[in-house]
Formats: sequence, C-alpha cells, structure tokens
Amino acid sequence: MDRLAAILQKNGMSNRGAFELNGLFSQNNRDLLFNLVNFTPKDANNISKISPCMKKGAQDMANSFYDHLLLIEDTKKIILSKPGLLERLKMTQAEYIISLFSLNYDENYFKSRIAIGLIHNAYNVSPTIYIGSYGYYYHLISQSILKCCEKTGINFADVLSIVNSVQKIIIMDITLAIESYYKKSMDDTYKINHESLQTLFTIAEFRDEDTGRHILRMSNFAKIIAAEAGMDALYQEEVLNASPMHDIGKVGIPDSILLKPGKLTKDEFEIMKSHCEIGYDILKNSSSPILRNGSIIALSHHENFNGTGYPKGLKGEEIPLNGRITKIADVFDALVNKRVYKPAFTIDEAIRIMKDEMKPGEVFDPDCFSAFLKGLDEIITTKNMIDATQ
Repeated sequence: MDRLAAILQKNGMSNRGAFELNGLFSQNNRDLLFNLVNFTPKDANNISKISPCMKKGAQDMANSFYDHLLLIEDTKKIILSKPGLLERLKMTQAEYIISLFSLNYDENYFKSRIAIGLIHNAYNVSPTIYIGSYGYYYHLISQSILKCCEKTGINFADVLSIVNSVQKIIIMDITLAIESYYKKSMDDTYKINHESLQTLFTIAEFRDEDTGRHILRMSNFAKIIAAEAGMDALYQEEVLNASPMHDIGKVGIPDSILLKPGKLTKDEFEIMKSHCEIGYDILKNSSSPILRNGSIIALSHHENFNGTGYPKGLKGEEIPLNGRITKIADVFDALVNKRVYKPAFTIDEAIRIMKDEMKPGEVFDPDCFSAFLKGLDEIITTKNMIDATQ
C-alpha cells in the first residue's frame, strides 16, 4: 500500500472522495498543471544543473524551515502537539525537497504532494498557516539555489532562469496540496450530510416498519447489487446513499392506511401508491445530487420491468437503473422481514417468490436480478451483521 492509499484508509475517505482525489494525480490533471505553469524541458534541464547540490542540502533546509516555524506560537503548538512529531516533520520535509529536485514529476510525485495536503488537514493546520509558511519555505529554497549556483559557477542570467523553473514546480506543489486539503474537507462535509440524512430517513421509517433498520439493510443490498451489475465504486456509493429515500413519500400517507394490518382496499391502495410521487415532489428540486438521485428512486422503485408497475407504467430501460436495483433490494428485505401485514419469509421462500411469482423479466430487470443472485451470499451476510446489532 502506498502512502496516499494508507492515508485515505486511515481517514475513512468515502468512495466519492477517493475518486476525486484520484483525479488529482490522473494523467489529464498532471498535463493540465504542467501546461498551466508552462513547465518545459528547459525547466527540467535548469533544475538538473543544481539537483545534486540541492538534494545534499535538503536536511539543512528542512531543519531551518521548522526552526523558523517553532518561533511562531500557532505553528509551535501544532508541531509540539505529539511526541516525536518535529523529527518526523523535518525528515518528511527533507524527503520532499529531495523529490522536488529528483526530476521525477510522475504519478508517485503527485501522490506525495496530495498526501501532504491530507496530512495538514488531519492535523487541523489552517490554510492560512499552510500557505503563509510556504513564503518562508520559498525563501530558503531561493537562498539555497543561489548558493548552489555560486558553487557551480552558473552566471546570473541562468540563476534567474533556474529560480523561475523551481518556482513553477513549487506552485504545482502548493496547488495539489491545497486541492487535496479542500477535497478532504468537502468529503468530511459530505459524510456528515449523509449521516444526517440517514438519521432523518430512519426516523421516517419508524412510522412504517417494525425497525428502522430496513433502510440500512436495503441500501446496503442495493450497493451489492450495483457492484455485481458491474457498476463502479462511485455509482455503488450513490445508490447506497440515495436508495434510503425510496419511501420518503410515505410521510404523506395516513397511518390508518400505512399501518393497516390487513389487505388494503382499492381506494386505500391508490392512496398508498401516491407515496412515489409525493417522495419525488419532496426531493426533486434539491441542490444535492444525493437527494436528486433519491427523487428518481422514489418515483421509479415500484415500476415493473414489463410496464405493469406504477406510477408511470415505465417499461424496461425506461426505468432508471437505480430504481430497478432498489426495487429488488426493497422487495427482498420486505419479504424476509416481518411487516404489519405479513410474517417474515425464509430466504429460500423469498427467493422462490421473487423467481416464480414476481419473475425476472416481468417485475424485475433480469440482469439486475442475476446480479442480486450473484451477490446473495454477501447480501445475507450483510443482513445478519445489521440484524445482530439490534
């Protein structure tokens, strides 16, 4: 596991957050940054002229940098917050300077710059301190460049060109670190929002279910189905986060119908069916992509693959994929758990009902149903784990 992967794992980044960070060291983003700062082969050649000298003085520069930061109360508190941190920071800074002058500005180099931003975020280093400290850091680098150029007899015009080349790389480094800092902060906000939404939907679910764990189970089932259907990690997370909103429209259904233990009358069933459009209307105008996906699922999760479902009578791939996936997850969980109107079926009985009575190709998308069966062992394991926490 490389350094960045270890940091992502330690910080519990969501799939969405990890996806966005991966974009920072993609070839396209590397090309973009090199083009923006106009880094050319001439710049690489400039840096190579002083590379051995600068790498040799890396540790001294790192020591001077942190000695300066220890003179400032705000940065001193951070540096001395943990035993041994100062030594690790000096060593890491020296490694960073060596890599900067090693001329390997590849994927691994970009990853290491991103990791620095994540580390600053983990230690709650404010962007003001982070960006401001770069001013003194650049001063040290510039002074060392001048000394190295003097030792090697480089003329003044070339010195200015070399300083300019190094400045371009440092600008890229700052950009990557700040961007990763920002994306980590955004991901933290995203996860908090998701947890808040989960809590709200669990509260809503208590009106309808014997347990609020229905949404936790079925959303995880939907994620597994999406994975088995070949969808990427980002899509899986989107389904996981949006599928809990499938029945949010039930807040508009009277308890006399919602909690009725017997079979609904025709008129009562028509009222019950309206929860799809109620949920859609609640969520459709949200600025949140999660809630907008939730609105699509709320509207479509009772559509049947053969066009006999409700509320729109959509057929086949007219039904959004997240709705087709959520339908299977929702039906399975409803079958294997007790409801006010039915007992819990065994898993074997539930699969038989889904195969023989509802049928793939009629009620369910056959491809999504195949993905469900492929992931059944994991779905059962997930169900047991969630139920065991009650």
